[in-house]
Amino acid sequence: MSSDTVYTVAIAGLGKRGMHHAAAFAANPRFKIVGLCDIDSARAEAAGQKFGDTFTSTDAADMLANTKPDIFCFCTLPHIRLPLIQAGVDAGVKLIAYEKPVATSTNEALEMMKLLRDAEVKSVVSHQHRYGEHYRKVKEIIASGAIGRVHTVYAHATGWMLLMMTHLIDYASWYNDYDDA
Repeated sequence: MSSDTVYTVAIAGLGKRGMHHAAAFAANPRFKIVGLCDIDSARAEAAGQKFGDTFTSTDAADMLANTKPDIFCFCTLPHIRLPLIQAGVDAGVKLIAYEKPVATSTNEALEMMKLLRDAEVKSVVSHQHRYGEHYRKVKEIIASGAIGRVHTVYAHATGWMLLMMTHLIDYASWYNDYDDA
């Protein structure tokens, strides 16, 4: 695909995280927001006004059917991940982007993975922390060899482990250039 391609995006879940995603898409000329969805109709309408001439709905499947986006992004509670992935697949999206936790169980995650693979739909789970300046600086120092070869990385998280531990695994893998341990 050409670097001039503009991808259409529909976003479900317009709380704090969803609005951050919407703002990021809106700020990038390679994306056009075509649909916004939230179970709170006032929130969906307010987001629609903020991001211009955009279809709004309280139902994700309705939004997807009416907008036919390239990308479906959702920032919702974990218990509705699988139905939203099914809705995206049914709508023919090319990519689904969503937040953590990926699923509420291993079996659900495997079901989601099979659904996406069978439909040949790509998916990404948000790991934006590595783009923070301090994480990039650590990566730069490790890559320069200034501290020698890194043999072991220890990580510790408190609070919501399902949210933070995945970031720690991402940092450790990224710092190590994804080489096997």
